[in-house]
Amino acid sequence: MNSALFRKTILVFVGLFVCFEVVVTLRNFSVHLGDLQVYYDLSQNIIVYGLVPYHDFKLEYPPLAILTMLFPQLLCQIGETGFYGFIVFFALQNIVLGFYTGRIACKIANTFLEAPKVQEIHLIYWILWVISLPIFLFRYDAFVAFSTILVIYYVVKQSPVASGVWLAVGILAKLYPVIFVAPIVFYYFVNKQYRFLALFLGGVSVISVLTIVAMYFWAGEDVGSFLKYHQLRGIQLESLVGGWLVLWNKIGGTPLQIIANFGAIHLVTPLTISLLKVLSWGFAIAYLLVLGVIYAFFQKQNRVSTEMLLIAFGVVLLLFLVSNKVFSPQYLIWFLPIVPFLRPTIIYCFGVAFILTIAIYPGSYHRMVEMKLLWVVMLNVRNGLIFVMLMFGLYSMPFLNRFDINLKRKNIWESSKRIL
Repeated sequence: MNSALFRKTILVFVGLFVCFEVVVTLRNFSVHLGDLQVYYDLSQNIIVYGLVPYHDFKLEYPPLAILTMLFPQLLCQIGETGFYGFIVFFALQNIVLGFYTGRIACKIANTFLEAPKVQEIHLIYWILWVISLPIFLFRYDAFVAFSTILVIYYVVKQSPVASGVWLAVGILAKLYPVIFVAPIVFYYFVNKQYRFLALFLGGVSVISVLTIVAMYFWAGEDVGSFLKYHQLRGIQLESLVGGWLVLWNKIGGTPLQIIANFGAIHLVTPLTISLLKVLSWGFAIAYLLVLGVIYAFFQKQNRVSTEMLLIAFGVVLLLFLVSNKVFSPQYLIWFLPIVPFLRPTIIYCFGVAFILTIAIYPGSYHRMVEMKLLWVVMLNVRNGLIFVMLMFGLYSMPFLNRFDINLKRKNIWESSKRIL
């Protein structure tokens, strides 16, 4: 199969999958209403009723997450459209964020890849973005993915203050981007850009401190309540460990109960408390080990390249996904701007993982909650693919590979011919 035919085959498959997505989204749109109602009520409380988040009403999100909900609410109030108008404006906002995320990814690719490979990055991103739409359109995680690609862009453009500012914005909107601080610190340190390192850390620190202080004066001591909310959460059904527990239960293992709290489905088993401790300490230890690998990977090279930094971002994010007690469907959106730059095997695994995620949620999530065997198997296959992506991400580092890996990208379509 030549590369042109393979490309056409992929595009035909994506077209057919889009038709499936439209049907699934329309038939199961009710699964999105819970989160969207929270977004709507939150922004309405602020804009319409003048209430103070954290102080006057509980808020499960970090402070800057609010920004993603205010603009759609303003349009909603101007147009007097109500809740369903808010949904439309919110989805349109995410389309704009998705479009500019792709544009910025291409600008990054232009800095170290030849024109044909930049086009390849562009095509891969848009294919994966289209696949993600049933989830991407209705979660504010699109904004955090946008802030992540801006972090990388400003590192490449040698604007460390701007990179630090956008990283702080991402952290204060979703928390998880804090895992990217260390790889960027390593990048500047190994490249002996000590002044840039100081400016980057200054950008992160200043925005973080100003936001926290401003929120403290606005909302008082309650501003940190969202952290307690996440600490109290149990093992989510869709997490890697959650999938194992459900599968083990199906084959006669430990008994479990399903409870709905904190806006998600969680598992209660005799092992829950022990597993939560293992996950907490396990992630901390694994993260430090992976950081050690990344630092050794960086130091082994004469100079840390953009592609090496992207690999490091992908690895720490995948580690976070597989070791977290929560793995909501929208978490895959976080990886969307990074994955087109990684090796073809990871791209294929990610595409299949996202397709399986959509088949489960919003596809037939009630069957997942009922622990139907097929959906349990699909969940574990999805989680297994994320784990495989992590292993391939680590393998992409010359430090771990017995062979000398050339970091210059191969053509994904030519690589695909060998796989087929």
